[in-house]
Amino acid sequence: MLTVDQYSYIRTAHRVYGKAIKQIARETGHSKNTVKKILRGEYSGYKARIGQPYPAWHGLHLKNGFERKATKATF
Repeated sequence: MLTVDQYSYIRTAHRVYGKAIKQIARETGHSKNTVKKILRGEYSGYKARIGQPYPAWHGLHLKNGFERKATKATF
């Protein structure tokens, strides 16, 4: 999976510095098709999160002997 920095580098290299797709593909190690896909449109894989999901340690307090009453969480 590509990071945001890699997307930024590929777009900048092509649009600002005028590098060819083949040259960017060689420099980054990605295929030409991947570079073309990035240049066609902005990456839309990131989105704002609506709310915080339950933490992974939700049940650990019971295992460690920290029993407490379940209360309604207010966020």
